[in-house]
Amino acid sequence: MTFGDHIEELRTHLLRAIKGLIFFVMIGFVLDTVGYFLGSDKIGIGRPMFDVITAPVKRELIAFYDRRLKKLEDDAENNDAAAVEAMQPRPIKMWFPPEARAALTGRPVDDAKTIEVDVLLPPGGLFRLQRHIGDIVHPPELAALTLTETFVVYFKVCMLCGFVLASPYVFYQVWSFIAAGLYPHEKRLVHYFLPFSTGLFLGGALFCQIYIIPKSIEALLWFNEWLGIAPELRLNDWLSFAIMLPIVFGLSFQTPLVMLFVNWIGIMSAAQFLGYWKIAFFVLAVLAAVITPTPDAFNWFLMWAPMIGLYFLGIGLCRLSEKRRGVADDTDVPESDELIEV
Repeated sequence: MTFGDHIEELRTHLLRAIKGLIFFVMIGFVLDTVGYFLGSDKIGIGRPMFDVITAPVKRELIAFYDRRLKKLEDDAENNDAAAVEAMQPRPIKMWFPPEARAALTGRPVDDAKTIEVDVLLPPGGLFRLQRHIGDIVHPPELAALTLTETFVVYFKVCMLCGFVLASPYVFYQVWSFIAAGLYPHEKRLVHYFLPFSTGLFLGGALFCQIYIIPKSIEALLWFNEWLGIAPELRLNDWLSFAIMLPIVFGLSFQTPLVMLFVNWIGIMSAAQFLGYWKIAFFVLAVLAAVITPTPDAFNWFLMWAPMIGLYFLGIGLCRLSEKRRGVADDTDVPESDELIEV
């Protein structure tokens, strides 16, 4: 094939991939619309995923205000003057319908009037009463600072979901173009590494979504609690954080695969990887600082620590690979403090 024929072939596969992506994005919009008209938030793609993405931050916001109330109550029990003053009961007006009056007195009432009563209620009880009502009327939510921000964020989520659903078809089109120029042994190598790479990426993304993101929010909100600043989280900023962090973790979980590939082609042995562990720790620390989407040390450590574990996992995989291929372990192991000569 000529160069022009290759370009034409690439254009054909790219157009097919784009059509597949558009198809799945439109399917998501249709299912979300069906769920809206049926009154079910679970029917759809973009809307349920939107709830999944925003659920951790909403949950941590509730826990943030619960911790602030608990600290205030503990300080009041320890006779802290400011806390004792803050926890003094406040006079408020409450309205009791006949049913509530009957429940309070334990006997039926003779009239059907709603009465107004002045009561003293401690701030803790008032907060919990407001929380019970607020979770229904105005639950803790992310803030949208512009009129179009919510629409743009929802569209981004739908595009992301559509790409995830269309990814097998998109990757198939890319592979169909690349595979035509590969030798049989190169195709076997791709078939060997691709499932392993996909599993590592999904494992890293799920690990981040289930464990890292809630811990990150809790740690970052601790600074608000320490400095006495009420959090007002923006929807668009949170979406960037919630999408970028799992992707970064998924990519960082490719560390064992990269090490296995380097070992496979004979550049580094398992013994050499183990000998350079100090240098590897430093390089991974710098890499974690670069790719972590937030500037705080807590998220950096949550990124760096799993990468260290993955580094040793990669060493173990390299040893198993060497045993299967019958590679003798006679490589000189350099001291980790020695410089690497290039």
